[in-house]
Amino acid sequence: MAEHAEKNTLETTIANLTDEREDGTDNTQPDSAYTPVFSKQVRTVVYVLGLIASCVGLGFMTFGDAAVGGYISTVAGFIASGLGVAYNPLRNA
Repeated sequence: MAEHAEKNTLETTIANLTDEREDGTDNTQPDSAYTPVFSKQVRTVVYVLGLIASCVGLGFMTFGDAAVGGYISTVAGFIASGLGVAYNPLRNA
């Protein structure tokens, strides 16, 4: 194996990342740095409406026009993800 390849193995990279995390020298921000743009109530409403729209889209795909149902489901997902809404039961904020 070439000399330059020996120094940059996967194990070395993982060890370096682990060391940085343990030292606190990694560049991740603390959890308190995350501030949601929307309140919990707005995120919940957007999530529930997106879920309902996805179910309506599934109904269209199953019993009606598949193209319309696919469009409804896709747009519902885009709107929810665009607003930063995701189901995450472990999220604190």
